[in-house]
Amino acid sequence: MPELSLSHLLSSEYVIPVFLLTIFLASLIATRVKIPSTMILVGIGITISVIDFTGYGIPNISGFKVDPKLILYFVIPPLIFEAMMKIDREQFKTIRISALALATVGVGLATIVGGLLLTYLAGLPILVSFAFAALIAPTDAAIVIEVFKRVKIPKTLATLMESEASFNDATGVIIFSSIMAIAVSQGSSLSTGSISSINVNILETIGHFAWVFFGGIAVGVGLGAGSQYLHRLIEEPFSETALSVATLFGSVVISNALGFSGLVAAAAAGLWFGVIMRKPNIIGEKVRAYASNFWEMIAFFANSVAFLYLGLNMDMTRIGQNIPLIALAIVAVLAARAASTYPI
Repeated sequence: MPELSLSHLLSSEYVIPVFLLTIFLASLIATRVKIPSTMILVGIGITISVIDFTGYGIPNISGFKVDPKLILYFVIPPLIFEAMMKIDREQFKTIRISALALATVGVGLATIVGGLLLTYLAGLPILVSFAFAALIAPTDAAIVIEVFKRVKIPKTLATLMESEASFNDATGVIIFSSIMAIAVSQGSSLSTGSISSINVNILETIGHFAWVFFGGIAVGVGLGAGSQYLHRLIEEPFSETALSVATLFGSVVISNALGFSGLVAAAAAGLWFGVIMRKPNIIGEKVRAYASNFWEMIAFFANSVAFLYLGLNMDMTRIGQNIPLIALAIVAVLAARAASTYPI
């Protein structure tokens, strides 16, 4: 029997078993110490990164990279879909304007305030400051959804924050893309961040945002509404759950292919599926229970992947070298968030 070495653990046939074992270990520790398993997964990922840096880690770990698109297209969408399908339609109606305002105007305000603070307080180049502010201004769906599942807060606030986190990626992507376009047009780069002037076509940018944002909503709602008629034709847990999976990833793939936001489409599809789930004449009690359990399990695994990936990709050496700048960035982010949230 061939000897199993550490270098073999990250070959393709062992990745999934090692990942499942890691999840089990994190869950076991979480039940003992009362810390969320996702935080433990981050810690495990950081530990592996630190050990690897010392030269005593798993030999293949440095070459083990996950395409960020895999996280963006196949890990985050199920989290958003599962969270949105649990939102009550009537409750969403009460916060929809606030949620959409925070996801659009709020992200823009947070980017401006955060960029200015980092430019003048931290002394970073203006392009670097605003690029970072654009990346960090949208609240992270995985973090928000995980925390709000564990913290007892008013349901309306949880619905508001989960909805905003599910819709705000389109704004951040467009603002960040605009900053990159400015850098390219000025012949500059994020390494220097120096620009002589900023030329932005506001109407064109707003039009592009509307196309990406509302296009994603249209695709998600369109496929969700189409699946509603198919759900009427079947009454079998496996088939109807598979149909919900097809609706989710169909919305994401089609939206991305058309230049819309796949994550916004996932949120819209999840919200629509939640409406369908509450109609007994469309989805029966047996199917509802099965689908709910299925999506909770998928969200659990997706969360585990996201947080373990987060830990594995932390460069603790560079973090240690830049603690003062990181502290300033945290202050700037909190101030920008407050400046964008309270007025809205």
